[in-house]
Amino acid sequence: MDKENFVNRWRATAEELRVQLHLGSKELSDKFEEHKKEIADWSKETRTTLENETASTSKEMRAKLEALEVQAALGKAESKEALQAQRKKLTSLITEANEASIKLMGSSKKNIRQFAANADGKFDEWHTRFDLLKLQLSLGAADASAEWDDKKHDLKKSIHNLESKLEDISHESEESWSNFKGEISEAWTHVKKAFSKPR
Repeated sequence: MDKENFVNRWRATAEELRVQLHLGSKELSDKFEEHKKEIADWSKETRTTLENETASTSKEMRAKLEALEVQAALGKAESKEALQAQRKKLTSLITEANEASIKLMGSSKKNIRQFAANADGKFDEWHTRFDLLKLQLSLGAADASAEWDDKKHDLKKSIHNLESKLEDISHESEESWSNFKGEISEAWTHVKKAFSKPR
């Protein structure tokens, strides 16, 4: 992935997390449905990409993607409890598909290894979105709670740090930008920790 695409992808992810952070319960439900559609579409497209691969790891990955696609295609969750149940099941299936993608990273085919690395990033992004959703559903009911406000503040700060790193990268030369990939990974880890660590 070239520098411009890398930076743009991460900027979009940071912005989406920032927007999700401010959603109310109705908008949160709608955003969850958007995520489900994205997962279903991506899973179907990706499964098709792997259709001609015969290795057992590719077959396992296709099966995991099909299960993910089916779960993501379920109807709209009409209650908070139904949304939580769907989120929990999708999170579990994302974890399973991610484990299968990690196995693919050992493939002798370069295109399959690249696919697996991209899938790993996508699964990580979805885990983060769903972790935020879980937090919002559990703490958002008491929207004015000090704990929710603290978590929102931590996440905003982490997203800002991520965006600062992205701005730094966009001004770097092509040769040195790869060094920043590690820094972006570290900043992303801080974003995830901002709302997953217990207080």
